[in-house]
Amino acid sequence: MVLYFGDPRGALALLARDVPLVGVVHGRRGGPGRQALTPRIAHLPRWTLPDLESPDVVAALAALSPRLIVAAFYPRRIPAGVLALAPGLNVHPSPLPRFRGPDPCAWSIRAGDAETQVCVQWLALGLDEGDVLRRTPMAIKPRDTAGSLAERCEALGADLIAEVAVEVLAGRTPPAEPQSGEVVWAPLVSPDDAEIDWRLSAAEVDRFVRAASPHPGAFTGIGDETVGVLAASPAEAGRFDALPAGTPFVRGGEAFVKCGQGALRLDRVRLGTRTLTAARFAELLV
Repeated sequence: MVLYFGDPRGALALLARDVPLVGVVHGRRGGPGRQALTPRIAHLPRWTLPDLESPDVVAALAALSPRLIVAAFYPRRIPAGVLALAPGLNVHPSPLPRFRGPDPCAWSIRAGDAETQVCVQWLALGLDEGDVLRRTPMAIKPRDTAGSLAERCEALGADLIAEVAVEVLAGRTPPAEPQSGEVVWAPLVSPDDAEIDWRLSAAEVDRFVRAASPHPGAFTGIGDETVGVLAASPAEAGRFDALPAGTPFVRGGEAFVKCGQGALRLDRVRLGTRTLTAARFAELLV
């Protein structure tokens, strides 16, 4: 009945609601729930990131005669040939059309948003362009990283898309809301673009570091070394306020860097192959 694309949790949520699957297209080789899912779909046709433009692949998917396509965090665009097989649902962790694209959680944190949404939408050829069937708010916690926010959004998204799939299959499709407002994109940030700009305020640098965690990881140059900033906290600069932005200093046995406004305490850093606490890194600076 359902041809499923994406992470294991969405497939498990469908099976928990007794929704039959006719095939599974994995978006990666692991993911939370993979060990629980594998024995339950061992009898089904399965692929991992196949070439969806291949006529042979499309023919194999078409032979499954799906009534509905469900895509939950599948990492690639699903092309027209596959979309033509059946109506499709998608889930996306942003208040669409704000932050369409592959890294919405990181950009929500970087922007300083207090809240995001998990949206279930019709699957469309354009990236995250489909009409929205359900919007559910998700608070962004003060110390969230892109990784922790994505984890919560993906867990909620698996349940929401399964609930909507049940409604669609039962002929109770929710009203669709066309997206409106400014389109904002959320591209992946390359490692080279994750260098900290210390001219920003401490609050902005803190959000930048959390948005880059765990990938690609924020970094900075201190002396002749490249330092990866794994965890940090905004702080008052106090008597070090006159230092130029980007200057490291030690206070109370902990390492800080002066920002455009305030300072950032380096709670955990990577130096070469070593991971250091703020106190241990401070010892190297004095």
